[in-house]
Amino acid sequence: MDSQKISYYNEISLMMFGFGDSHTPNPETVRLVESIVLSQLRLIVQEGLKHSENNTLKGEHLVFLMRKNKVKMRRFVKYLQHKDMKKHLDSDVVDLTDKPKPPLLTFIEKMDEFGELMDTNEFDEVKHQRQLRADRISLALDEQKYIKFAKARCASFNSKEMSQTRNFEKLRQWIDPKKEVNFTTNSFDVLAYYAYETVAQIADFAFLARLDNRRTGDPLGDLSGLYYTGSMFNGEHRFTGLNPDYSRVYNGQPPFSVNEIKEVMRRIFSPQAGKLCLGRKNTESICIIAV
Repeated sequence: MDSQKISYYNEISLMMFGFGDSHTPNPETVRLVESIVLSQLRLIVQEGLKHSENNTLKGEHLVFLMRKNKVKMRRFVKYLQHKDMKKHLDSDVVDLTDKPKPPLLTFIEKMDEFGELMDTNEFDEVKHQRQLRADRISLALDEQKYIKFAKARCASFNSKEMSQTRNFEKLRQWIDPKKEVNFTTNSFDVLAYYAYETVAQIADFAFLARLDNRRTGDPLGDLSGLYYTGSMFNGEHRFTGLNPDYSRVYNGQPPFSVNEIKEVMRRIFSPQAGKLCLGRKNTESICIIAV
């Protein structure tokens, strides 16, 4: 592969559609998101190398960066569990009781002193909102469009059209074209997950930025559940308008604009967005979206 031609434009375009963007995303927006994901992955690699030896990056070093965020760690644990189950089902293994755990799950268990990181029973509000958006979009699609949407929801940085080795080689040339870092196999798996989550969270934040831009009057008017409060007394029906279910999406919505993505990144990097720095300079790791 020519490192100058490595691009994840098609994958990111599909993922953005799967996360609620228009089925025809803005090309400039996709390129901007691609550049953001690449810069985020390179920042993650540099942060992970701070915990490594001999310039060798392992998956454990990358997972360690997520240790302070219980919600995101639990989401990652679910990802590992589902991937491990699918692997054994594809291999026709009948008895799953004696199968060894994936090394990354074992590492998280050792790091989880109080049982908080491995507790996957707690409700994940962000994941629920993504599933709600996908459900509301699918209800408005015909069979042919639904097949395209389902394909978009399955898009990732591990293409099914290529072997795992070729997927990892493409990701390595994208992140580290000069081959300055030694990557282990499971480190690429974690990086692919981080890249996917970065696109997902950019889409999540873009919907919030769009809501803020369109909001007029009551600043809380877009919150779910308000039909059962003020709207019940002013005669407004819950199932009217373009977005009746408050899932923040509707059929035929315009694609994310470059300015909306720039606003997302401004809020992420701005101390006023909720980062308490107490007058000190923010560390680079605080601006990593996926962790």
